[in-house]
Amino acid sequence: MPATSSRHGTLLRVPWVLVHFVIGYGAILALIFVPYIQTLAVYGHHRGFSATPNFSSPEDYGLAPGKAVNLYITSADNTTLGAWFVTSETYYRSLPFPVQTIDIPVALKQRPTILFLHGKSGHRAIPRRIAVYSALSSRLNANILAVDYRGFGDSEGSPTIAGVASDARAAWDFLFVHGARPQDVLIVGHSLGTAIAALLAAELGRDSISPLGLVLLAPFASLRTVIHEYYILGFLPLFKPLAMAPALTRFLLGLATHPFDTLGLLPNITSSVLIAHAEDDGAFPHAHADMLFDAFLELIPATSPIPSNMDSVARQAELRRRLATVQEIPGFGKLEEAQRGERKFALLKTVAGTHDILRVEGVQDVMGRMFNLI
Repeated sequence: MPATSSRHGTLLRVPWVLVHFVIGYGAILALIFVPYIQTLAVYGHHRGFSATPNFSSPEDYGLAPGKAVNLYITSADNTTLGAWFVTSETYYRSLPFPVQTIDIPVALKQRPTILFLHGKSGHRAIPRRIAVYSALSSRLNANILAVDYRGFGDSEGSPTIAGVASDARAAWDFLFVHGARPQDVLIVGHSLGTAIAALLAAELGRDSISPLGLVLLAPFASLRTVIHEYYILGFLPLFKPLAMAPALTRFLLGLATHPFDTLGLLPNITSSVLIAHAEDDGAFPHAHADMLFDAFLELIPATSPIPSNMDSVARQAELRRRLATVQEIPGFGKLEEAQRGERKFALLKTVAGTHDILRVEGVQDVMGRMFNLI
């Protein structure tokens, strides 16, 4: 009899476990889709740092004295944005030491410029980004314009999709006003910055403006896909309990406040594109890079029809076989390249590099060779 009572008590507790799970799961979903929380999660712009940066002195963060200048750019809606202009090694070495002033128009004429659009959280002065500026200005001998979007660093305002897209365009226009030619400006986005870079490249494409190229580092195909694939604490799939309710899943994903969708922008992007992703990236699965590369290949006219009975996986494999050349780089990764007229499309998959893939010298070298910077 006691054993029977114990089993009966266990059975009674099971529904309460399910009730608590449903309540907890519903609370998590409700929190995730609160617009304010979404904004913090997507941009991370309010994450605190131990000290207030001295943006007016880039030298404090490891850049050579006088190599970078702090400046402010005004976006279309009069939002003030903080930015750094870092000169190429060639221009910097041509100046008398110690450097007193930087002539931005002269620097822009001497060497190509990278418009660097950073990822979520932080600002233009955090160490991992300083390391990127140093590498690109020396190894690729390029100028760099690094801008903090609204709400980041000392920039005014709060981020929205329209707002950060406007900020990227303001940074582009700053270079143009100071004498840069579109064909000398390479747009480089990292992580969240890949979505912003794609927005800028698509806008320029619609305006019939062709930059030197577009580089997407550790990208995601669309934010809704990221949310759909998200794992709570790294191991609990957020949307798995809703697998039997696709309509509810679509409804919830439709509530995304900042639905960045790089895949949807590809038809408007007219420049050459390099996509790079590390296989050990812990932030976004490298399958997102494959999705984007395959979508670009779809834009290349086929010389002969692809069999209609192929599933999507087989179709993409066939497209790559027909259109892309593959180069295995021992100990480093794999580079796939395709071409449509003068436009080039490349996918670089590295064995290592984690999420900060641009700090990998081999990635910098592929960028330099593809866009004739070295």
